[in-house]
Amino acid sequence: MKKIMKQFSSAVAVAAVAGTCLLPVHAEDYSNTEEWYTKCTKPQSSAEDVKACEGFQEYQNEKRQQLSASIKNFNESIASLENDVERVSALAQEQKALEEELATQISQKEAAIASLDANIIQLENDIAAKQQEIEMWDSQIKERMRSEQSALGTNMLVDLIMGSKDLNDMLRRISGIERITENDQDQISQLNALKAELEIQRSEVVRLRGEQEAQRQELEEQKRQAEELEASYNALVAQYEQSIAELQARKRSAQADMDSIRQFTITSAMAGTTIASVPGFVMPIAGGGRSAGTWAYPSGGLHLGLDWAVPIGTPVVAPADGLILYAANPVPSNSGYLGNWGGYPAGGGNTVEMLCNVNGTLYAISFAHLAREGMNVSAGQTVAQGQVIAATGNSGNSSGPHCHIEVYNLGNMSVEQAVQRFSSSADFAWGTGWNTTSTSCEATGGAAPCRERPEKFFS
Repeated sequence: MKKIMKQFSSAVAVAAVAGTCLLPVHAEDYSNTEEWYTKCTKPQSSAEDVKACEGFQEYQNEKRQQLSASIKNFNESIASLENDVERVSALAQEQKALEEELATQISQKEAAIASLDANIIQLENDIAAKQQEIEMWDSQIKERMRSEQSALGTNMLVDLIMGSKDLNDMLRRISGIERITENDQDQISQLNALKAELEIQRSEVVRLRGEQEAQRQELEEQKRQAEELEASYNALVAQYEQSIAELQARKRSAQADMDSIRQFTITSAMAGTTIASVPGFVMPIAGGGRSAGTWAYPSGGLHLGLDWAVPIGTPVVAPADGLILYAANPVPSNSGYLGNWGGYPAGGGNTVEMLCNVNGTLYAISFAHLAREGMNVSAGQTVAQGQVIAATGNSGNSSGPHCHIEVYNLGNMSVEQAVQRFSSSADFAWGTGWNTTSTSCEATGGAAPCRERPEKFFS
């Protein structure tokens, strides 16, 4: 199992974290945080909206404080562990929920900061344009009033009456002045409204800049929390790896319920299938690197295969021409956590087992913790070397995205014998057990069946 990598969804986390400590009740429903981030990173047009956004910021602060308390409790719980596998598994699920919640908050925070940056720039441009429009209107109104005063004089009514040709002419002139006055009043009213909008926008720039700085500080704190959480989780993984071997052996050695896995297992009718011999293996996974080697984890616990750390969805190809013995993808691609015994063998999550013939020797190769999506093979299917058979995932008893690979040397066993044996028992370990290195090919002197070190073929 590889050390933790951050690819999580948020639904499980919200439920798990909320169940441990309920947030205070607010007048507004802030549960849809994405919607509120979208709203509150934009300029607000009313005092009520500004108040609602201030409430949302308070709600976020409370969530962050709650998460800090949960992380502290998590770390304290790890410190008290003494090889208690069940408690480790429970803590691992708690950590996954914390990690998912924190990853969601960080993602939303980064999007909010980007939105704030864009909205502040737009708002400042709007303010500049509005200020220019106000100055233009203000200048026009003042100029027209000066012009009217100069043209009409101080005794406007007398001049109008004396200069009129007749009564109709006088009424027309008075009506014109009234229209001009109404127009001026309308423009003055609009000008005042523009000035009021301008003041709101200026205050919103101040609010958004404050929000921007607060969000940046919170983001740095959350990233620090994520680093702290990852470090403590890696310590939890190390404890788990040291104590898991016995439990895993017990679960995987239990008698298989053949009825439940029959549809994923090759049948004896395929015993006559032939497999072409190839001169050597090819690497089944491109990119990535080894996160745990065969026989022992870095922490010292027993580990019977090679862990290859790559992102979820990385193609897995057939390392040689072969025959698929088992292929099942019953669980989601990114559903793994310590103590998750889903899939077959127990904890394998989504798995594939195949036969290969290399230089006349028959090998069985298993791939575990695969993705649900991208599984391109089924039991009984023949595959060519280099053909994509599946994709990597993080399923079953897994602490992060990777593929677990095991290789079994079946010696001169025939394909027919291997198919009949596997179809009757679905024994991924081929009788070599799950709790010892004494059945390694190194220990048996090559007496088959025996466990090979995958690094011998894949590096």
